[in-house]
Amino acid sequence: MKLLIVTSCTGEKAVSPKNPLTLADFRKGAENVRAREQELKEYLMPAGKLYTGEQHVRLMRGVDACRAAGAQAEVDVWILSAGYGLVPENRKVAPYECTFATMGAKEVRSWGESLDVPSDFRRTVAGPYDLGLILLGDNYLQACQLGPDVKFGGLTILFCGKGQATKIPRLPNLRVFTLSNVEAKRFSCGLVGLKGELGSRLLKKLTGGQDLLHLRDPATDVLAILDEGTAAKPKANGKISRANPNVDRVIQLPTSWWNKPHRQKLRYFIPEWDDLVDPDYDFLSDEHSGGSSDWSNEVYAHQMYPEPNYDGLLMSRAVAEKNKKKKERINALGVHRFLRVPREFPVMGDCGAFDYIMEEKPPYTTEDVLDYYTRLDFDYGVSVDHLIVTATEHQKKFRYELTIHNAEEFLKQHRNAGLKWEPIGAVQGWDPDSYAKAAAQYLKMGYRSIALGGLVRSSTPEIIGILQRVHEVIPSGVGMHLFGLARLRAVKRMSDLGVTSVDSASALRQAWFGAKDNYWAETGKHYRAIRIPCASKSFRAKRMVREGRASADFVEAAERNSMDALRRYDKGKTTVSEVIKVLEDLDHLITPDRPTFMDQYRRTLVDAPWKTCPCAICKKDGVEVIIFRGNDRNRRRGFHNTYVFYRLMQKALSGQSLRLDADDGGAQLELPKLATA
Repeated sequence: MKLLIVTSCTGEKAVSPKNPLTLADFRKGAENVRAREQELKEYLMPAGKLYTGEQHVRLMRGVDACRAAGAQAEVDVWILSAGYGLVPENRKVAPYECTFATMGAKEVRSWGESLDVPSDFRRTVAGPYDLGLILLGDNYLQACQLGPDVKFGGLTILFCGKGQATKIPRLPNLRVFTLSNVEAKRFSCGLVGLKGELGSRLLKKLTGGQDLLHLRDPATDVLAILDEGTAAKPKANGKISRANPNVDRVIQLPTSWWNKPHRQKLRYFIPEWDDLVDPDYDFLSDEHSGGSSDWSNEVYAHQMYPEPNYDGLLMSRAVAEKNKKKKERINALGVHRFLRVPREFPVMGDCGAFDYIMEEKPPYTTEDVLDYYTRLDFDYGVSVDHLIVTATEHQKKFRYELTIHNAEEFLKQHRNAGLKWEPIGAVQGWDPDSYAKAAAQYLKMGYRSIALGGLVRSSTPEIIGILQRVHEVIPSGVGMHLFGLARLRAVKRMSDLGVTSVDSASALRQAWFGAKDNYWAETGKHYRAIRIPCASKSFRAKRMVREGRASADFVEAAERNSMDALRRYDKGKTTVSEVIKVLEDLDHLITPDRPTFMDQYRRTLVDAPWKTCPCAICKKDGVEVIIFRGNDRNRRRGFHNTYVFYRLMQKALSGQSLRLDADDGGAQLELPKLATA
């Protein structure tokens, strides 16, 4: 069996000299190219090894697997280069920077002819061969000038975009399959690498004995064959979990949400970190209505309120792809549908640099990330950065320059591809001058939006100092986002210094990470949630039983009495002192070596803030929100805190004075005079 593959070059290459060949070098003729190749002789390598873009890497996996399997197959790979023309994979070439993708139609035709692409293509596909694969982008196909005179020497499958497919004449032996974002989601692969992925799958099918005659049949859906094994497998019991339609619904945005005046100054994004709850959780029996927690039977915070308590969502790729099940869902649905928000709701994407902070290089390429943002339909996409926090002096410079280089390539490729979503350049640094220097470079590149990262661990005065310096080089009209920072004490000052958006999950996380400010109130007060651990799950309770300090029945009874006491108090059937006594007995029983929190619990009970809170969660679930116990209570309290934070932020941005607890313990909650923040 003889196989022919014609694929395209990629921008990503295995070697990157400072002086690669350029289009100008090729235009000067073969003699100049040979001279330049001598200058770059240490970088010369076979074309099949030079390219490291997604399409080529995926394709060659299939080629290598086919060859390694010892199948009776001869695989010929030809690569269409915008510099060298159509070359076999073993032809040694020098690294270069030029592509048909950025050329206009006339230039593609003219330059392709000067490289003899049309004639070389015709001679190559004339065969004979048993199966051919044409994996060329639209501009590369245009350079080949497919017409009625092209003769294919064997069954040939061509993958291309819908627009280009209409321009290809119907030819004997040629089957054309169109690809779009739909197919990208279907195969969980970016458009930029999709042709290579499909080519690889087809080669593996042939290695496994796939019938070529079957592929020739016009009724055969080749994509369906290649999709076999991709779809989710049934569970062991034969059932496939499906989303509850009462849960899996896209919210509607009321006019009141759209008309928030604070958005003219600063918008608040909240990170997506799988923070969902069971809307029908049974608090009395502590049972999940769906049996176990899963996206298919739980809801986001914006589904529990009449309108979202944030202006957008931020989804990091590291979080989106943290497990196979979630990755498959997002690829199938796109980010807006997965997050259950309408298409017009702003969703920003970044790479999640904290997840690879210990790696030498980011795990993503610019080409791959651009495709990821496009395929999943983000509104904003952030360039690939590398955090400088914790970096050594040597790493600082490397990561700083790498982040700037990635931003430059990100914007360049975004423009070349004509993508519709807004590109944001990620800025890293270690002091005011380094941040300002990078920001100035981004402005020259043409960015209209930048994002400052690596500042989460910095003090507010340090952050303000950096913003003041950056503000000097960034004019008004250029958007500036702050990663992980939404400090009420300084949000107005941040806005005055050019910050147009922030993201933070501090209010949410404080619900269960905070020491004594788990529940926030619009009055500015913060309360400790009342801990009543589940006797069957708490490691302290289990240890006490294991050590023989109390029986399991005794611990469960103490737990039940505490829950009952709180609920009776909520209904006005007992006093604060009686509840404290019950809580104190449980607390000393489980954690005798820990300082008591009874004074703080008493303050929580006396004020009973959940009774006067107007938010939808407190009105529905009442006293359950103040109990520190399990995800369905703790996350609800986090959703409530976000509701409060969003309103306090709006007040701060409007210049209103906020009175917050002096002992809240959280730097983001202190509010000195904004003029000196």
